[in-house]
Amino acid sequence: MRLMRDLVITVGDALRLSSDLMRHRVEMEKRVIKRVISRLTMYLAVFMASMILAGVGVGFILYGIFVLLAAAIASGAAAGLIMGFVLLLVAISTAVLGRSLLSRP
Repeated sequence: MRLMRDLVITVGDALRLSSDLMRHRVEMEKRVIKRVISRLTMYLAVFMASMILAGVGVGFILYGIFVLLAAAIASGAAAGLIMGFVLLLVAISTAVLGRSLLSRP
């Protein structure tokens, strides 16, 4: 009878240790996932901020080109049309390039 009781206690202890080990593993994985999500969120925030700054910079560059072109042509409307068509061509070529890159296997 004592052997049976000791065996039940040993199996119970083993199951508790296994449960504790599993709980520990889940905690560790949860910490890793939280850390990865935190880093990803920080990366996305910095990336979005840099994209906004890059957009503002490109806007100033384009405005500077427009002003120089308008001064050279002496017509703001013609300079606006030229800049618009050039930017449209750049956008179309970028879209075609992106589509070809996405369709690759």
